[in-house]
Amino acid sequence: MTAFEHVRYLAETIGPRGSTTSAEAAAAEYAFGELKQLGLRPVIESFRGARSAWAPFSLLFGFVIAAGLLFLFAGRLGAIVGLGLSTAALVSALVEMRFRPNPLRWLLPTGTSQNVWATVDAEVSAAEQVVLVAHLDTHRTPLVFSTDGWVRLFGKLVPIGLGCAVLLIVLFALGVGLPWPALRYVSIAPLGVALGILALTLQADFTPYTAGANDNASGVGVVLDLAARLAAKPLSHASVWVLLTGCEEVGCYGADAFLGAHRNELGRAVWIPIDTVGSRDADPVYLIEERFLATTRSHPDLIHLADGISKDHPEWRVNPVLTAGAYTEGAIGTKHGLRVLTLGSRTRSGAMSEWHRPTDTVGNVSEATIEATESFVWELLERLDGRARNGRT
Repeated sequence: MTAFEHVRYLAETIGPRGSTTSAEAAAAEYAFGELKQLGLRPVIESFRGARSAWAPFSLLFGFVIAAGLLFLFAGRLGAIVGLGLSTAALVSALVEMRFRPNPLRWLLPTGTSQNVWATVDAEVSAAEQVVLVAHLDTHRTPLVFSTDGWVRLFGKLVPIGLGCAVLLIVLFALGVGLPWPALRYVSIAPLGVALGILALTLQADFTPYTAGANDNASGVGVVLDLAARLAAKPLSHASVWVLLTGCEEVGCYGADAFLGAHRNELGRAVWIPIDTVGSRDADPVYLIEERFLATTRSHPDLIHLADGISKDHPEWRVNPVLTAGAYTEGAIGTKHGLRVLTLGSRTRSGAMSEWHRPTDTVGNVSEATIEATESFVWELLERLDGRARNGRT
């Protein structure tokens, strides 16, 4: 099957694949079967993952609002309790945005998810290791992603909401020692903002999942097709891990679970997430860096290789980009000390087409963008193999 045929099967035959759902499990079984047909020895590994990307932030703003009500109506004791509650919630949310365990996760609904992986051993000797990774699950379709205007507005609301939480913590701290009624009046406005953001995060979890043709059946299709090419023609001096993850959309639980289990086997492996590579009216891209609270930078040596491929193959129209306000599994590779280069696609306006919308269907995916991405990754693998053959990793 071609990459596009995999996209069609995942998005149309299986359909929406929410994190920890039976459809996500069906996608994992499909990937397992495809890898097994190639003569590989795939493995399915289960883990516990969150069911919602939005629940941690619903909890944050719910706790902040509860703290604000205590501040308004329970005097100095309310200020003390509110200060502790809101501070703990905010710190936990910031830690969550760094993909690390925190107290909010104790309260999250969870379920069983799974990763699927297989290895294609180097034909001669493994002087290099590469992990090709793409996620199987799909996101919900919240109001804040429904139009480009909403996406831009939400991008502004997130720092405003966090800023309001910080302002309220300051007011609560002042209220512990200063019984000024004015402090309570000042708190009403940021509490109103927190209430509005809470409503948006709650709304998100009542929306259906997207079919996820672009995000991320496109990446899975590329990885599975590359696995077929590697099974037929392994690299000489580089072993390749093929990894299809669960629960990316809710905080990269799958990638983190995989590296938690296999980090010691990987050494300084190259980690290549392939995510949302089928945007229509778009070009393939490789990320120089991504910003989601913290900044994840791609490895300079891999950027150098990507720059060279882009220059040598202008027909693929692959460009470097910087991105903000979203994360990929590249952040997990960096967290675990691997060398990272993330592949994606962007429209002329810098967006991912139909991102987290009901319209993320096969009809809105560009087969040409997917094919160009696959050609780019194959060339990258061959150049990494050539460097390994020459003793350079």
